[in-house]
Amino acid sequence: MRKLLLPLLGLALSLTAQAQAFLPSIDRFSGSKPGYLITKSGERIDFILDDLDRKKGLIIRVEGKTTDGKKFKYEAADIQELGLNPSDYAKFSSVMNSTSSIVKAQKTKVSESTRNLVIFSQEHLDDQDRDVLVQLVNPGFDSRIKVFDDPFATQTMGVGVYGMQVTGGMDKSFYVKANGKVFRLKKKNYDEYFPILFGSCPAVMSKYGKGFAWRDFNEHVFLLDQECGGEISAK
Repeated sequence: MRKLLLPLLGLALSLTAQAQAFLPSIDRFSGSKPGYLITKSGERIDFILDDLDRKKGLIIRVEGKTTDGKKFKYEAADIQELGLNPSDYAKFSSVMNSTSSIVKAQKTKVSESTRNLVIFSQEHLDDQDRDVLVQLVNPGFDSRIKVFDDPFATQTMGVGVYGMQVTGGMDKSFYVKANGKVFRLKKKNYDEYFPILFGSCPAVMSKYGKGFAWRDFNEHVFLLDQECGGEISAK
C-alpha cells in the first residue's frame, strides 16, 4: 500500500505544478513593506499600506502613508494600478516558483520590480456600475486576455489520495477582460464563451477546439498570448 501511495502522491503533485499557472487569491498584505500605486494622472506613489476598504470582496479604497510620512486616501476610481507586498509571502512565493518555467517561456516578461508584488488593476464592472481594484492572476501572459481573481468564487473538487487532500480545487469563476470589457466568466458558461474568446486563434483551436475543459483555462489564455494576435470578442 505504502509503495503505491508514494508514486500516486508524486503524480498528483506533479500535475499540480504543471497546472498552476494562475496566481492564487491573496487578500492579506504587509503593513511594513512598501507597495506602490499609480494614479489616474500617471503619478507613481510608493507607500506603506494602512488599510483597504472592500465591497463584495473587491477593493474600493486604499489608505496609507507615503515614504515621507504623508497620509492619503484614494478611491479605486482614482487609481489605475496598485502593487502590494503579500503578508502571506510563503503562499505567494511557492506559486511563483511553480510557474517559473512558464514565466521563462513568456515573450512578455514580468518586470523584476513587480515580480514579488500582487498587482491590482482598476476596472469598471458594468454589471455593478462601479470602479474596483481587481487582482491580476495571469501577469506576464495577459496581453490578449486579462484574468482577475473573483473573491466570491467557489472551487471545484481537489485531488485526494487515500483520504489525503494533495491538491486544491480551481476557482469556478474569474473576472475577465477582453476587448476592453470586463465580465464575470463562470465555469458553467465556458462552453458558450470558449469559441468567443479563442475562436480566432488557430493554435488554441487546433489543440483544444475539439475537446476543451475549464481546468485548462489558464493554458488557453497562455497559448493565446504566445501565439495569436488580433482582437478577441466578448459578450
